[in-house]
Amino acid sequence: MTKIRLINKEAFLGTVFIFLFMWALQASNIQVELINVFEQVFENFELTDVYYSKLRSQQSESFEDEVILVNIGNLDRKGIAKSILRLSEGKPKVMGIDATFVGPRPQDPAGDFLLAQALNKVGNSFVMATMPDDWDLNRNEFDTLVMPYAPFAARTDHGHVYTGILTDEDFTTWRNFPTYIEVDGKKEYALSVKLAQKFAPEKTEKFLARNNQVESIYFKGNLDKFIKLDISDFEDPNRTFEIVKDKIVLLGYMGDGYTDRHWDADKFYTPLNNNVVGRGYPDMFGVVVHANIISMILNETYIDMMPDWLSYVLAFLVCYLNAIIFMWIVENRNLAIWYNAITKSIQLLEAIIILSMTMLLFGSFRYHANFALLFLVVLLSGDLIEIFAEIVLRMFFKAKDKWKK
Repeated sequence: MTKIRLINKEAFLGTVFIFLFMWALQASNIQVELINVFEQVFENFELTDVYYSKLRSQQSESFEDEVILVNIGNLDRKGIAKSILRLSEGKPKVMGIDATFVGPRPQDPAGDFLLAQALNKVGNSFVMATMPDDWDLNRNEFDTLVMPYAPFAARTDHGHVYTGILTDEDFTTWRNFPTYIEVDGKKEYALSVKLAQKFAPEKTEKFLARNNQVESIYFKGNLDKFIKLDISDFEDPNRTFEIVKDKIVLLGYMGDGYTDRHWDADKFYTPLNNNVVGRGYPDMFGVVVHANIISMILNETYIDMMPDWLSYVLAFLVCYLNAIIFMWIVENRNLAIWYNAITKSIQLLEAIIILSMTMLLFGSFRYHANFALLFLVVLLSGDLIEIFAEIVLRMFFKAKDKWKK
């Protein structure tokens, strides 16, 4: 029985063969039915979603008491103005709204006037929402930034509410957000970052010092983890809102009532969705996603991402080790007849280890290990090494012997 050689030229070439195969498959855009079905079922799925929706205990995350969510429902500008004024009497530290107010409402000039008056009274401690427009593929940035109506932006601050999702796909899961976007060389920070910056500047500077234009969102939870006020809470004219004192107040659309469950224009799929594979109803309103981002900054629960280069190195090393073992099995007649059983068992064990490590690193250290390429290499290595050893190498040596003769 031959010995396992750690320095193995054939195993190295086999590893290169596997990576070339994966590259060629991607470059050729070959439509393989099995792969297509797999992609459709697991579209927008990441392994860390399992941790959020199935493994993490709801009690493991503390309640966020620094952010107050306020539902604006279908209020007109006059109604929103009244809500802002009543909330401001509670003396929050900072306020913001996840809604764009572009241009005047000719049919409701009184509403425009009252909202402008309310926003001017609150002043710079209020953050309005902006939205980038006209994506330029050549420059890889937006051409314009849609600002709030000028009277609303006169004394207030502003931040973007762009999700970072360029596709129109309705089922895309919202996992990341741009900490800032660039328009004409100027940075526009996210609404959530702006609010956190006004509330806790030191913590926000620490967050921005990570120098990541795009950050993964650590989801503390849905509405169950935040203090929330609905439209009905403002019906009593004598009610006061001391609860918002020195807090972050974030207004936004949460349906007709923040407990409703249905499809909605400003409702998104997140990793907290109960349907890990496939899609049911979207699970989180956009304003709640912004609240989760703020909570992440305040509590410093950032997610660190594995760099791409490390993902490639790990995938190559594991593939090389598999190639050494699998080619050793092929070379030994007593083991070769059990090749499929042995290799599939090894691949299954490796897959379990990869899945477990992904969950452990994310759950314990908030480290998102990008093992997607590694996982694919493990799945393909058994069959492709057999093809390489039994066909490619044999053909090469046969051609070599023939050339020598």
